[in-house]
Amino acid sequence: MPERIIDFSKPIPLFPLPQCVLLPHATIPLHIFEPRYRTMVADSLDSHGLIAMACFKGSRWRTEYEGSPPIRPTACIGYIVQHHTLGNGCYNILLQGLLRAKIVEEEPYEPYRRARFAALESAPVDDARLADQRSEIERLLNHEQVKKLATVNAIQNWLSDDIPTVALFDLASMTLCEDGEKRYRLLEECCVHRRAELLIEQLLGLKRTLVLAGKFGSGKSDEGYPLN
Repeated sequence: MPERIIDFSKPIPLFPLPQCVLLPHATIPLHIFEPRYRTMVADSLDSHGLIAMACFKGSRWRTEYEGSPPIRPTACIGYIVQHHTLGNGCYNILLQGLLRAKIVEEEPYEPYRRARFAALESAPVDDARLADQRSEIERLLNHEQVKKLATVNAIQNWLSDDIPTVALFDLASMTLCEDGEKRYRLLEECCVHRRAELLIEQLLGLKRTLVLAGKFGSGKSDEGYPLN
């Protein structure tokens, strides 16, 4: 992903959604149809191309969606890498996560929300310091049953590419984790080593589930006795 300079002295458009979390390096497709967010995308395309994906806090968004319900403090600043303007004025966009950021202050603005941010990660992490955790993740991804999953096949392709380990961790997490709460936990975690631990925990759980399913599918108990 090409390096992009973000001017944190200026506000960035906020796009809050329930249970929709974007992680850095990953991409998500979005269909933009609400008038205020159509304006947001148009403004972003005419300037820096940035949109900060945020998550609602609590359940007030259910009754206050048209207003400014509370949002969680950590967001992912993304860049519009692709866009298609539809005939009805809506957009289909592809948003790629750039970095984790903390909302410092929201600024009054219409018709959509904007905020000033502070980056949560500054210094890059040397791949050598992540070598052990990367090796463990690759080992789990190459497990006989885990590697058969279609989602894991996508990650396997990244393993052969020369991408930074930090990016691999985020891409793998985004691909494997569909639960919004768990994704947000990965988003707000600033320590890459801890994020790697969370990814390893998820892969170990996936491995246990697949192994257990394989045993029952073969008609044998944990001790190897026939179940029929």
